[in-house]
Amino acid sequence: MAGKTLSTLYNSGLKNALLIHLSKENNFPELAYKTVYNEISNYKDFSLEVAPRDNPSKLFDVC
Repeated sequence: MAGKTLSTLYNSGLKNALLIHLSKENNFPELAYKTVYNEISNYKDFSLEVAPRDNPSKLFDVC
């Protein structure tokens, strides 16, 4: 569902996304990334990242 939503938002101008709030029991960062990436892989100028579970992510500019 996240990938489909990002695909729709891409068509509205979104170019970056950060996947956050991954459950320790039900999801893995690699699986979340791969699942969403499969939906948006046609958009070569789209940046997708996954926030770490146990420590802060890098800083991002939000515009």
